Amino acid sequence: MRLWDQRSYAWLARQGVACVLVPIFSIGNLWAQSLPARTRRAELSAFGMYSNVAPDYGIEPNVGFTAGGDFTKLFKFTSLSLEVRYKNTVGVNVGEITAGGGPRLEYRWTRLHLYGDLLASGGRITFADRYARGSNGTGANGSVVYSYGAGADLDLTGQWAVRFDYQSEHWDLEEKPKILLFPNALSVGIVWRLRFPRDRSHW
Repeated sequence: MRLWDQRSYAWLARQGVACVLVPIFSIGNLWAQSLPARTRRAELSAFGMYSNVAPDYGIEPNVGFTAGGDFTKLFKFTSLSLEVRYKNTVGVNVGEITAGGGPRLEYRWTRLHLYGDLLASGGRITFADRYARGSNGTGANGSVVYSYGAGADLDLTGQWAVRFDYQSEHWDLEEKPKILLFPNALSVGIVWRLRFPRDRSHW
């Protein structure tokens, strides 16, 4: 009787472990099967770009980089993202830094992804001449920066793409009288994506 009890307990223990482990290891498959193949994915992405900016202050361009990331919900042919961006560029007359984010809407056609965005950022502009107009005599100034833009990603692999990006910005410098600047930025770089649930059959 004692031997039968021990075996019974061992059998019950194995069944209990199986009841716990099977759902854990199969939850990804169960989730994937519960939603349509074209609507079940979300995506995290990061990007880095070389940026050339017409700062709208002097005739010399600024150069620098733009970096950021997106959280994206994928639908059948479109996707909606929340994007964050940081841009840092320098030039002969001024340097411009922005950091912010906003929504982005994308249309996907095979390997080409076309998108538009609307962003709000905090901006800081620094002047080579601290007494230049707009510098407040300190060599720096700030603004809330509104921007809209568009671009295209071309997939190289399931996770990597090359990006071409354009942004038009609106700066309102804290000066009396106020100074409005309208920089334009052209950028090119790379994008890395992570999709989940990880369904490689659709990459």
